[in-house]
Amino acid sequence: MQLLYINLKYELNREKEYRDDWIFIVDLTVELGKEKGLVVLGVSEQLLVEEVFPSKRGLQHQDVQILGLEIMSSTKGELIEQKLTEITQKFGCPKQIIADRGSDIQRGIKLYQQNHTDVIYTYDVTHAMALLLKHELISCEKYQSFIQQCSQCRKQLQQTELSFLAPPSQRSQCRYFNVEKLLEWADNLLNSPLDILTDLVPNIEPEILLTKLKQKLGWLASYQDSLSNWKQMVQMTRTVETQIKLEGLNQESFSIIQQYLTVEVDFPQGFAQKILGYLTGEISQMKSEQTLLATSDVLESLFGKYKQFSSRSPFKQISQIFLSICLSTMNLTTTLVKEALETVRFLDVEDWAAQVFGQSMLSKRRILFSATTDDTETA
Repeated sequence: MQLLYINLKYELNREKEYRDDWIFIVDLTVELGKEKGLVVLGVSEQLLVEEVFPSKRGLQHQDVQILGLEIMSSTKGELIEQKLTEITQKFGCPKQIIADRGSDIQRGIKLYQQNHTDVIYTYDVTHAMALLLKHELISCEKYQSFIQQCSQCRKQLQQTELSFLAPPSQRSQCRYFNVEKLLEWADNLLNSPLDILTDLVPNIEPEILLTKLKQKLGWLASYQDSLSNWKQMVQMTRTVETQIKLEGLNQESFSIIQQYLTVEVDFPQGFAQKILGYLTGEISQMKSEQTLLATSDVLESLFGKYKQFSSRSPFKQISQIFLSICLSTMNLTTTLVKEALETVRFLDVEDWAAQVFGQSMLSKRRILFSATTDDTETA
C-alpha cells in the first residue's frame, strides 16, 4: 500500500508537458460528508486528431493525464475558476473545456472564459442527451405513470416465484441515463411467448400462471403504443452519442446527424429539433474545419472505477482511495516505480494525506465508540 501511494503522489507531482493544445475534461464527484473531489483531465488535440478520431474509438484511460485533483469543501464557481487558472499556469491554456452544466462547474468555466476568451466550453453530449430525455419524459404523464407502476410491480414480484420477471431497479440519480433498460424490459416481456414462461415456472399450473401474469403484469398492455415512441427517442439520443463519441463533433458529423434525424419521418420531430438545437449551439463556437471532443465519458469511467474501490470502505467518504483515479491513467513500468521511490518519501505522503484528507470518519467513530464509560469487563 505504501508503494501504491508513493506512485500515486509521484504521478500528481511529476512534471507534465506545457502545451497550447490541451483539452480539459472537468467534473466533480461527491461521497459522504461535505467534501467534493474535483478532477481535471488533459488530452492533447494532437493525440485526438492523429490517433483517437482516425481510429473511431473513444478516449481510453491512458490517453489522458491527471492535470488537477483537488479535495474541496466548497465548490463555488470562483474556486473552480481559481483551480483552472492554476492548472493553466502550470501546463498551458486549453483550447477547449468539456463538462456538464452543474451550477458550480458552469459558473467556474464561465468566469475562466472571461480571461481566456478563445477557450471553447462544450457541454458533454451524454449529459445533454439525458437532460433532453428527462425534460421530454418528466412532463409526460403517461411515462410518469409507467415508472410508478414499474416500481410497484417490482415490490410485488421480488418475493415471489415470478421475481425473475421484475422490472430493473430505477436509480434516482441516473434514471434518464438508463431509460432503455426499463423500456427493453417492458418490450421483451410483452413479446415473450407464454410457453417459455410456462417452462420457466413448471411448479405452477399454466392456467394459474396466466391468471397471475394478468394480475401482476397485465397493466403493461396499456403502454404498448407509448413504448414505441419512447424507444424511438432513446434510439435518437444513442445514435447521436455514438456518432459524436467515435468521430468527434464537426461539420461532417453534424450533417450526418441532421440527415438521420430529418429523413426518419417516424421520429418525433419536436424532439429531433431539440437535439439539433443542442448540436447547433455547440458547433457555432468552432471553426469550420475544427473537430471537437464532446464527451467526458473517460472521466465518468474513472469515477466508476474509483467508486468500486470506495464501496469497500466502511464509510463512503472521499479519502486516500480518491488517489486511485491516478492509477488508471498511469503506465506502471519498472522505470517509473524506481523514479517514484527515488523522488517521493512515504513520510511526505503521510503528511500530505493528513493535510488534504484530515481524520477519517472511521477513525473518529472508532475513537468515540471505543471510549469506555465504566470499568466493567466483558467475560
